[in-house]
Amino acid sequence: MYKLYWERLSGAIAPQVLLEEIDADYRKVHVNMAANEHREPAFRRVNPVMRVPALELPDGTVIGETSAITLVLGEQNPQTRLVPMPEEADRPAFLFWLAAMAANGYPIFSRVWHPEQFTIDGVPSESVRLCAEQHLEEFFSVMEQSIAGAPFFLPRGFTALDIYLTMLTEWSADRAALFKSNPRIEALCAAVMERPSYRTVISEHMNGPLKAAD
Repeated sequence: MYKLYWERLSGAIAPQVLLEEIDADYRKVHVNMAANEHREPAFRRVNPVMRVPALELPDGTVIGETSAITLVLGEQNPQTRLVPMPEEADRPAFLFWLAAMAANGYPIFSRVWHPEQFTIDGVPSESVRLCAEQHLEEFFSVMEQSIAGAPFFLPRGFTALDIYLTMLTEWSADRAALFKSNPRIEALCAAVMERPSYRTVISEHMNGPLKAAD
């Protein structure tokens, strides 16, 4: 059994969708980040970098970072074709865009929603927030122009990249405006949101109890 350490509407969305896609047996352990549970010694023993999500594999190994979890789950379940294998031609493109989403897109939302974390005095900075919103607009514009499939990101069809990008749009302050400016992203997300795995997970993240464990 897998064990997913999660928080609602966090980066745990994508790993949980992947777990659903591979039909894995898993349970969830809620980490209340608002109460700083991710900084407490108990969770630091699970994930020393104090981030959610973290995933305990069936053999007891624990890994963090959404992109790393994505790769491990995809590679351990090659029959799903969610992650290209090393010998496949589109593997480099997949790795590039997964890293780009993780390193360039994901962190911008921290500056948008928590600008106080990027100032010396801990006071929210409107300048930091506005700059982050500009960077976010640029990021999604790049994603829009880089979608190579129809409607999915890669020509091969549905992959973990589509789950990851759809997750990122969930955090947008104005998703309707985002989609209006980026119709290819809208089509990609619409296709992902039609999948039972995504519907199940996002419904739980949007409407489920604040604390949950299956």
